[in-house]
Amino acid sequence: MVPIKTKEGVLGILSRALEVEYTTIVNYPRIVRMMPDEQSASWVQLLGEDSVKHADKVAAAISGLGGIPPFPRFELLPDNPDLVGFFEKQLDLEYLALDLHTKAAEGIGEQFAPSFRQLAEQERWHIKLVNDILVKLRGKR
Repeated sequence: MVPIKTKEGVLGILSRALEVEYTTIVNYPRIVRMMPDEQSASWVQLLGEDSVKHADKVAAAISGLGGIPPFPRFELLPDNPDLVGFFEKQLDLEYLALDLHTKAAEGIGEQFAPSFRQLAEQERWHIKLVNDILVKLRGKR
C-alpha cells in the first residue's frame, strides 16, 4: 500500500504517464501504412501495441490506488505528416515516459513497482527503436 503522504504524488505521476501513452496511440495504425519499408513498419506496429499495453497497465495502477484515470486526449496527425518530426516528438515522449515510469516504480510500493520497472525497461528499448526509425527515415530524404 502506498503511504497516504505520497499517494497523491504517485497518482499525479501515473496520470501524466497515462497522458503520455495516450498522446499518439491513435496514429500508429496510419503511420504503419506510411513507413517506407516492412522492417520500420513492423517496429511502428510494436510501438503502437506496446503503447496500448502500457496505457492499460498505468490505468489499472491508477484505479488500484483509488484514483480515476484521466480521459484520453489524442493528437491527430495532419493529412501529410512529417514522419521525421513525428518520430522526433515520439523520441521526446519515450524519454518522458521512461522518467515517469522510473519515478512511479520508486514511489508506488511493491504491489505495482515490478510492473513499472518493466515498463521503464521497455521505454529504453522504445528509445532505441525510435532512434533506428529516425535513422531509416533520415536516410530516405
